[in-house]
Amino acid sequence: MLKVSVKKIAGYLRWGVAGSFIVAAWGLGLTGVSNASGTYSAGQTATAEAAAYREECGACHVAYPSGLLPAASWTTIMTTLDEHFGENAEMTAESAAMISAYLTDNAGKAGRGVLKRIKGDAHLRITELPYFVRKHDEVPGRMVSGNKEVGSFSNCNACHQRAERGDFDEDSVRIPGYGRWDD
Repeated sequence: MLKVSVKKIAGYLRWGVAGSFIVAAWGLGLTGVSNASGTYSAGQTATAEAAAYREECGACHVAYPSGLLPAASWTTIMTTLDEHFGENAEMTAESAAMISAYLTDNAGKAGRGVLKRIKGDAHLRITELPYFVRKHDEVPGRMVSGNKEVGSFSNCNACHQRAERGDFDEDSVRIPGYGRWDD
């Protein structure tokens, strides 16, 4: 008769459960599912909604990663497209509904990730987020707003070479007319 203690069985179960979580996390990473921490991921799953967002919004500016703003911000932005930061960005009702669903379903969570310090009213400008301000505070304005090739801090893809893929790693920053940025 095999005698196994309850402690040993509990230990085996713990390792089995932990192993399952590790395999699940690894699988999610391979499929590109972003986490719910409010961070953004270049590998978000390709959906019709995501494709519509990249095509429609990306025609005028970088299709900002949805996790950079909370759902309330995206809702406000999508319901005021007739006055979208000084431009009329209206689209068909079907496209607007599809894109709005994508943005709100994949929005960042206030108090987490890049939205860690967000409280109160939803921000509409990514460039006003405390995270963004902190990450760009050392970049002289003349290199951005005073630079004809950049124009403003909202023109991410001018300096972030992989912005279209949602990759804003500071190691890939090249400011037009100034070269690689290193803080």
